[in-house]
Amino acid sequence: MRDKTCLITGSASGMGKIAARELARQGARLILVDREIEQGEAARDEIAKLSGNDNLEFIGCDVSSFADIRKLADHVNQRYDNLHVLINNAGLTDPEYRISADGHEQHMATMHLGHYLLTHLLLDKLKASAPARIIQISSDAHKAGKGLDFDDMRCEKVWKGHRYSNNGAFVAYHRAKLAMVCFTYDFARQLEGSGVTINAVSPGYFIKTNVYRHVRGVFKLGVWLMGPFMSDPERCAKTYIFLATSPEVEGVSGKYWEHCKEKASSPLSHDADLQRKVREYSIAATGTG
Repeated sequence: MRDKTCLITGSASGMGKIAARELARQGARLILVDREIEQGEAARDEIAKLSGNDNLEFIGCDVSSFADIRKLADHVNQRYDNLHVLINNAGLTDPEYRISADGHEQHMATMHLGHYLLTHLLLDKLKASAPARIIQISSDAHKAGKGLDFDDMRCEKVWKGHRYSNNGAFVAYHRAKLAMVCFTYDFARQLEGSGVTINAVSPGYFIKTNVYRHVRGVFKLGVWLMGPFMSDPERCAKTYIFLATSPEVEGVSGKYWEHCKEKASSPLSHDADLQRKVREYSIAATGTG
C-alpha cells in the first residue's frame, strides 16, 4: 500500500482503528476521521508508534453534519493529490431520539447520508486516482426489519414520541444499513468503466466494540451478558483490509462481503425500485446530483 492514500471514517476506535493500524503497517498514507477528537488524536499517535508510519493525519469530523463533511472533502481535495481507498465505516446505535443539524434522524444521517455526501464530494479525486476502491461498512442488520418507510425517514413513528427507545434505535440502524447496501448496488452500476469499485461489508455479529455504549435498560444488560461471547473485532476487521488491499478483488464491484467471502444480502436490497428511491431520497437530502 505504499504511495496509496486511504481515508477511514470512524477510525478512533473499534474496527476502523484496527483497519487503520494494518493499512499503516503496509505503508499506506492515512486520513483518519472521527468526531471523537481526543480519542482520534490518541489513535493516530498509537498507530504511528505501532506501525512506524507517521504519514497519518487525523481530522475531527462529525459525519452526520453535512457542513463538517463539506469541510473534510474540501481539505482532502485541496491537500491530497490522490485518494485510492475510501472506507465509510463510522456508525452508531443510540436509543435517544436525535435529529442532525441538517434535519435527519441521527442513524441515517451518520451511516448513510453523511457517507453518501462524502463519497460524491470525493468522487472526482477517486476517479483521478483509479484504480480506487470504496468500501461501505453495512451490517446483516439490514436484513432484520421491514425496510425503508419513505413517509417516516425521521423515524418519528418508530420512537412514538418517546425520548428513548432501544427498538427505535434498532429500526433506525436497520434502515440506515439497508440504505447503504442499496446505494452500493446502485452506485456500482453508475461507476462501471470508471476504475472505481464499491462494495458493502457485513463485519459479523455482536462484535466487541463500543458501538453498544449508548444502549439502555435490558438491552444494556444483554450486551454485558453477551460480552464474553462477542466476536473478535480483529477478525471482523480483516474484511476491511482484504477489500482495501487484495489484488483478488481488483475490479470487483457491487458485492456484499463477510469474513473475506462474498455473501448474499437481503432480497429487498436488490430491489431496483427501492434502490432508485434511496438514490432520489439521498440526492434530495444532501443536495448532490
